[in-house]
Amino acid sequence: MLNIFAISLALAAAQPTADDLQIDFETALPCPGLVDGREVWEGQKAFFVASYTREAMELDPSLVGADAVLRDDNDEATVREFEAACSS
Repeated sequence: MLNIFAISLALAAAQPTADDLQIDFETALPCPGLVDGREVWEGQKAFFVASYTREAMELDPSLVGADAVLRDDNDEATVREFEAACSS
């Protein structure tokens, strides 16, 4: 039982904090491609995707925000989609 607890703690410690992700986003590079009509950035710790489509943000400039997409928390197909958006 102790080993499972230690592994869980190690995995939780390996996850970036909100502050880590904020710093990563601030230095992330914009990607040329889109995912579901939304802008994408690639950071060192995660990909970031705009919370709203470009069209929605053009209609309402007050809509801002991005969501972190962690490589370890997503399936292979999702990660490949983001990698493709950043390599086009």
